[in-house]
Amino acid sequence: MHETDNTNYMLTFARKWRHWGGGSGEDILVEFGLSQREYFRKLLLLLDQRIGAAADLPLPIRQQLTHICHSRLRDRRTHRTAPSRYRPVGLD
Repeated sequence: MHETDNTNYMLTFARKWRHWGGGSGEDILVEFGLSQREYFRKLLLLLDQRIGAAADLPLPIRQQLTHICHSRLRDRRTHRTAPSRYRPVGLD
């Protein structure tokens, strides 16, 4: 997969799973071959630097995704590869 395609797919995945805290560690591993920690670090970088499709995200969605990244990076469960259960957040 081309870098831009992968970037856009990461954002598509993040938007799809944002109401449930960003997707399970298992889904992230299967989709991207990354640990949760690696995925959320990369996603946060895309959002902060507005790389690729992140440049066109509406501010409320970008803020919501940024909040999820920070929450998941602080969460000790993010260091595991097993799926985690998260409750829905900010349904808009």
